Amino acid sequence: MAHIEHEADRLALIRSLDLLGLQGTPDLDRITRLAAQALDAPMALITVVEEFEQHFISTVGTDLKATEREISVCAVAIESKGVFEVEDLSQDARFARFRTVTEDGMRFYAGVPLTLSSGMNVGTLCVVDFEPRRLSDAQHIALRTFADLAVNQIQLLRMVGRRDPVTGLPNRQQLSADVAIRKRQSMFGTMQLVVIDVLESGASSRLTQALGQGPAESIIRQAAFRILDLLHDDAPLYHVDTARFAFLLPDEGGDGLLGLLSGMRKRVMQPVHTHGLDMSASFHAGLAPFHGDGEDDAMRMAVTALHAAVERGVPWSHYDAARDASLRRQHTLATQVDAALREQQFHLAYQPRLDLATGQVAWVEALLRWEHPTLGTVGPNEFLPIIETTPLMPRVTQWVIQQALRQLADWDALGHRIGVSINLAGADLEDGHIVERAFALTEQYGVEANRIEFEITEGHWLQGEAVVSQLQTLRTLGFSIALDDFGSGYSNFAYLNALPATAIKIDRSLVDGMEADGRRARLVRTLVRLGAELGLRTVGEGVETEAQLELLRRWKCDEAQGYLISRPCSPQDLRTFLIERVSTPAITS
Repeated sequence: MAHIEHEADRLALIRSLDLLGLQGTPDLDRITRLAAQALDAPMALITVVEEFEQHFISTVGTDLKATEREISVCAVAIESKGVFEVEDLSQDARFARFRTVTEDGMRFYAGVPLTLSSGMNVGTLCVVDFEPRRLSDAQHIALRTFADLAVNQIQLLRMVGRRDPVTGLPNRQQLSADVAIRKRQSMFGTMQLVVIDVLESGASSRLTQALGQGPAESIIRQAAFRILDLLHDDAPLYHVDTARFAFLLPDEGGDGLLGLLSGMRKRVMQPVHTHGLDMSASFHAGLAPFHGDGEDDAMRMAVTALHAAVERGVPWSHYDAARDASLRRQHTLATQVDAALREQQFHLAYQPRLDLATGQVAWVEALLRWEHPTLGTVGPNEFLPIIETTPLMPRVTQWVIQQALRQLADWDALGHRIGVSINLAGADLEDGHIVERAFALTEQYGVEANRIEFEITEGHWLQGEAVVSQLQTLRTLGFSIALDDFGSGYSNFAYLNALPATAIKIDRSLVDGMEADGRRARLVRTLVRLGAELGLRTVGEGVETEAQLELLRRWKCDEAQGYLISRPCSPQDLRTFLIERVSTPAITS
């Protein structure tokens, strides 16, 4: 089985490198002539051994271009480690009945495998004679040297600079060169640039960690061969990234291209047997129009469409200009965060959380807002997902904590003693300084740590020991920890055991409509009871109706937050709200 796996990879490499296209190459012919002269052989060959045939891409002493593999001595020599020599083929049971021996009179053979940098043997360099003989040690060395020269020349012609070393396919640089040639020859109409991803990055990483590079490279190589097999000769396949391929086809409309992609997906996702396992590639494609200008932008648009397909869980997606504009706007905003901090474009809004037992406000959530000088109000759902993945996030969070604590101190002076809840992202805990920053700011503004709550949301970033340790330290110092959007993720319950939480905020998706949905209502009620049994404060998020509020109160939920109580508001408007709550200590339904 291992031989079959290796052979599939080997054949894919021969095909993707188009080694048969090297027939008649002068540089290879010179090597073949030198080998024949140096070894005093009437025939010398550079061969490529395919599945059913042996092809001669350079010859001396014969005009043949190919023979059947079943009568090829090279098909045996290709498996050897060094020089494979047979002094008299007619006396060797493996070859004595070959037509080349019985009819053509071949007697002597000596060959060396051509091993490319990928480790694959693609063919041989061999010499043939019509009399039995034996090479000397010096001639063995010479034959191996000529084979090395042939390999170097093949790689120079096919791989260096313009070919991917894993698949041998033309790479991104060759795509650019080919596009330029087609433009000069006025061969460009409207095209569709298709980019295909055949191995999801997470799966590739896990596979490489477990078994090394081999299996992932095998999947990528064989997936490329399957895609290539369905393309026309005038549509080259390019290997443009680790597991990504691209090709160009005329934009002729209709369902032809989509039918081609459907066939490719079916072929690519068929199992690949490698390293003793049956594994499958993935398949996502992005399509973008291309007119011959702005190749980099067309590639970017196709990749954008590919990511849209991944996000939507569909096999392929066409370029969407509106989505692209949104992504580019997000990137632009991310580059302007520094300026926003310097120029005070950020401000905080505060949304109250109502204590359902007293009718008073015990906590408010600090929410970041951005008034952009040219774009106007920019919503947090637009800019925060970008910032949260960058080193900018800790700076932004420190600014939020500082502003929130300054505001608490101001409210204290006015007689309003409340706590503030502040959101943390994964990037906030990556550098290990969140504890010292938060504690230093409480000291600076004279605000007790137990009036600061940090909200964290489910994600892989919560699973590291360093993250849990920092949260434990924050809790030891008196800060509160709330699990936000609780109930919306599959592993929230595990976090209850792993993290030092003091509160859970029941996700708005569960609260919404629970007054009319018995199953949802039972789930929220169960979460409230669970929180109570674990000694955690429970907060119902997204409360928008009196019925929802009444259910939460009936179930002994501690707090409620949502538009029914108050929208996020300015510090001045919140003070007015707090004064009104003092005069109306309870909400009646």
